[in-house]
Amino acid sequence: MNPTDRTRANQATLISEAIGGGRWLRGYVRGKLLGDPVFDQGLHALQGLTGPIFDLGCGLGLFGFWVNAHGFPLAYKGCDLGGWKIAAGQRAARDLGYKMELSEGNLLDFPLEEAGVICAFDILHYLPSEEQEVLIRQFAVMANQGKVVLIRNGVRGCGWRSLMTLAEEWWARATGWIRGGKINFPYLDHLVRTFESAGCAVEAKPLWGKTPFSSYWLKISSRH
Repeated sequence: MNPTDRTRANQATLISEAIGGGRWLRGYVRGKLLGDPVFDQGLHALQGLTGPIFDLGCGLGLFGFWVNAHGFPLAYKGCDLGGWKIAAGQRAARDLGYKMELSEGNLLDFPLEEAGVICAFDILHYLPSEEQEVLIRQFAVMANQGKVVLIRNGVRGCGWRSLMTLAEEWWARATGWIRGGKINFPYLDHLVRTFESAGCAVEAKPLWGKTPFSSYWLKISSRH
């Protein structure tokens, strides 16, 4: 293991131990931080940006922990409907001395006006079509106001990857990790067209790494 990998592994272990919750949860947190490419891609995207970071549907707040562990001086605020996840994240952040603000609530009600960076990682498919469109158009407005919107989400139309992503979502519901609700994956071309038609600059690329999922990364910003 090279020094960089060792440092990342140590950071992931530190965070997982702080969150606690039993062997399974600690293993999940550590594996997620080291195996899901969204965390390192998110750090890369933050280079040169100013906060605060607003993370919608943040779960345990893992991106906030990763940001803090890597020394980014950006305030972080996250919201999620999972009360126990928010409570666990709050305790761990206090124990580690990380500057994070986590709150329980609906992502659609989270005010975005004071954000510098808006993160929407794997949340769009939980929303019915009308609410999904409202949020996408709100993101476009925020981007045109000078904020940067970072999206990672599974999309339709990727063959077996889309099927695997759908199966993973059903598993998350069966285990109780995610609350029930409609599964409504967007089409990538619809997302890109919507943002571009609203005058936004869009960067889009696959971000499934070594996973079998249909994950795509989008960075939305102002053209001006």
